[in-house]
Amino acid sequence: MPPGKKINFKDKRFFPGDSSELRLRLKYSRENIINTRLFLTVNVTLEQIQDNDYKVLIGVTERHYWWIFPIVKLEGPNFNEFIRDPKWSDLSMGLFFSHNNLWGRSHQASVVAYAGKSYSFGLGYYIPWIGSGEKVGLLTGARYTNLYTVEYGSLENKKQNLFDYNSLQEVKLTAALKLRPGLYNYSTIKLTGVYTQISDSLFQLDSTFLAGKSKENISLGLYVDFYYDSRNNRSYPLEGALLKVFVEKKGLGILTRELDLFYYGVDLHFYQKISERIYTAEMVKAVNSTGENYPYYYQQNLTENKNFIRGYDLYTIRGDQMYYFRSNIKYEIVKPSIRKAKKGGKKNKFKNLQYAFYLNIFGDAGYVTNKFTVDNPLNNRMLYSVGVGLDFVTYYDMVIRFEYAFTSVPSNGFFFGFGMPI
Repeated sequence: MPPGKKINFKDKRFFPGDSSELRLRLKYSRENIINTRLFLTVNVTLEQIQDNDYKVLIGVTERHYWWIFPIVKLEGPNFNEFIRDPKWSDLSMGLFFSHNNLWGRSHQASVVAYAGKSYSFGLGYYIPWIGSGEKVGLLTGARYTNLYTVEYGSLENKKQNLFDYNSLQEVKLTAALKLRPGLYNYSTIKLTGVYTQISDSLFQLDSTFLAGKSKENISLGLYVDFYYDSRNNRSYPLEGALLKVFVEKKGLGILTRELDLFYYGVDLHFYQKISERIYTAEMVKAVNSTGENYPYYYQQNLTENKNFIRGYDLYTIRGDQMYYFRSNIKYEIVKPSIRKAKKGGKKNKFKNLQYAFYLNIFGDAGYVTNKFTVDNPLNNRMLYSVGVGLDFVTYYDMVIRFEYAFTSVPSNGFFFGFGMPI
């Protein structure tokens, strides 16, 4: 570790006097240090000095804190549709840059920008822990986005998109407190200000796309969550649990012409080790809203970001309430390993490759409520999927999924995904 750098090991779980539970605490301590996401590798070992006197040895390989990689934004519906019919002119390109350990205190600064038919620019700064107790973190961010492709409706659960310059413009400002009252207990309090404006063309296609049948919306929003997180590795967990409850209010009654929307829900994840190489995982998430027929832009969507059931990538399923379940049985084909690219490179973060492979058998289910939908047969109907998948896990929290799914539509197909499946 470079001289002068301060790394906070408050996440270690060993204490003077521990005996029979010491090795288990060493395991937990290693997992907690890994979850700081400051290191590529972490080794925690115990060395006996004499009799009952031991010393703890912690060996780490730091991540490369300066990090830059390209951004490719698709102007088509989604990645799986793009690879079926690629149109290279429909790509906006850019860069994401971050430094994840400023001042040697784990401060994180990031810049993101892309340009093309759509363009965006954003800044963020995160202080993980402030104050003497180091139980409070601070996050701030600002972003401007101008979209060429906007989904304004659905027909037979297929996206209806507008392709036009300046279709939607949005400015978003964020400030959040990250709280950690206990070792595995966390909370977020986030205040967001958003200004959204749509083009005349989009308004003509759907005058109820935004709230109040308006071409622009402005709001202050408040999001609060509380969660318990004992996952052994947040990038790709195999053991532990994540239990979260959350509420969100868009429109606090402070500004004129504000939104008035309210959401609440739960998000539960469970991970178990069955044998040396076999694991299971399950999750269930429910998101509800206090109203009905929310504007299209603010509805829940079961086919984007982290909200999905596998096999439905080519559909859009939106509504006011969303409930879904995902499950995996996982076989560890290749355990997490380090391959040296050059002789003597194992300790060098630039000269080795970390990787692991997992085979999955999965089963998912979901339901989206939309009482006012027409010509969308997948709404207000229980949906299922089963299939097999292969996960490739490598360093810097990267997970690439290859999946073949059968759905209750019925349909089947091969899909790519990014990020952990559960």
